[in-house]
Amino acid sequence: MRQKPRLYAAHLLSRLVPVVGTTLLMASCNPFAPAIDDEITDANQLLGNPATVRGFFDRFRAAYQLRDSTLYGQLLTPRFQFTYRDFAANADRSWNRDVDATTTYKLFRAARTANLQWTQYLPTSDTAYSDTLAYVERGFSLSIEQRDNTRYDGTGTARLVLVRKNRNDPWRMKSWYDRSEF
Repeated sequence: MRQKPRLYAAHLLSRLVPVVGTTLLMASCNPFAPAIDDEITDANQLLGNPATVRGFFDRFRAAYQLRDSTLYGQLLTPRFQFTYRDFAANADRSWNRDVDATTTYKLFRAARTANLQWTQYLPTSDTAYSDTLAYVERGFSLSIEQRDNTRYDGTGTARLVLVRKNRNDPWRMKSWYDRSEF
């Protein structure tokens, strides 16, 4: 009689070990939480290297695609000025960095998606003026879908003045003259 409980306990234990082992193994391997990647991601490769004019525009586009006002703000100089053509009043209107940062932040918050595509460099642009100053004029198309499903699509040109202290520093936007159809 004493052997039956031992046999039963051994039988029960033989059934529990695979179940407990499998449970422990599954708890340590979550397919919805992949392992941490030990390789460091280079933001310049991912978002664009702002030390080049092309990389500056890549990062500008990434800021819009990600709707990231912090990333966008890093592209502006402290004395940045945005100017646009008010066709109805036949006049240019301008605002400073603070107003631009606030306006862009509100735009990104209201948007579900923002898709900015830089098109061609326009013939009047001179990206090789010096190591620390570049005049660039580019065409662009922008589509914004707001959270209320309102959609805005437009095209235009942006005439930018880019500056930096030395040739290894990232380009920053000193001014943006916008001629878009929004």
